[in-house]
Amino acid sequence: MFIIFILFWAAGIYLLFRSRNEEEEHLILKLIGYYLLGTFTFSINGIVLPAGFIISLFLKPRLNRSVKRGSAIFGLVIMAISLFL
Repeated sequence: MFIIFILFWAAGIYLLFRSRNEEEEHLILKLIGYYLLGTFTFSINGIVLPAGFIISLFLKPRLNRSVKRGSAIFGLVIMAISLFL
C-alpha cells in the first residue's frame, strides 16, 4: 500500500512538472514545497482546518502560477483522502 502511495505521489508531481508553462530553476523542489504546504493542517477540537492550503492561496508566484496552485490542490486532495483512510 505504501509503495502504491509513493508511486501515485511521484506520478502526480511529475505530471505537474511536465505541465509547466515557463522554465524555472528548482521547480521540482518548489512543487514539493507547495505540495507539503497543501497537506499542512491545523486541528481545533477535532475540526481539521487546511491551514497550509489557505496560506498557499495568499502566495503570488510570478512563474508557473497554475502549476504551483495545482500542486497545493494535489496536497489538499491527498490530505482529504488520508482523513478518510
